[in-house]
Amino acid sequence: MISITRMAAMGLVTGLAILQADAALARPVHPFVLTSERMSQLQQINSHVNSTIREVSDLEQYGREDVWTLPTSGKGDCEDFALLKRKMLVERGWPSSALSITVGATAQGEAHAVLMVSTAQGQYILDNLTSSILSPERTGHVFHARQSGRGWISASGERTSEPVADLPVAQIITRGRRG
Repeated sequence: MISITRMAAMGLVTGLAILQADAALARPVHPFVLTSERMSQLQQINSHVNSTIREVSDLEQYGREDVWTLPTSGKGDCEDFALLKRKMLVERGWPSSALSITVGATAQGEAHAVLMVSTAQGQYILDNLTSSILSPERTGHVFHARQSGRGWISASGERTSEPVADLPVAQIITRGRRG
């Protein structure tokens, strides 16, 4: 397994098959019903945070990689956006068990974090890359791990203390030369 921080630094080899997060693992113990009022809250918070926080890398802002904090300076990267959205939803009465920071990669292979909201009607992603609230499948992202209580659950279901990606080992087939 590779930590998400190390994965971002190393980059991923294009073409590796990455496992999708198991939808059943991300659901809260007591399914949370998503009403039209709650969906409106998701849309408002996602749009508000995306339009008021300026995206900057941790390296640019703090001089080091992978700083997870609320964007109190008005600047942050993807996990900071997700943390603020989570905080705002909890303050509005959302159960924290329905809100998980989820890490993975964009369609372009860049390490990325979003807020996943798990409801009785399904899962929804709040992403700093779009104002739309989408199902995980419609984001184009590949998800490697999500928060679970005080730890993380990898795509294969392993519980860990930090986000990881379960990367299958590529099998190299040696072919004889044709002459």
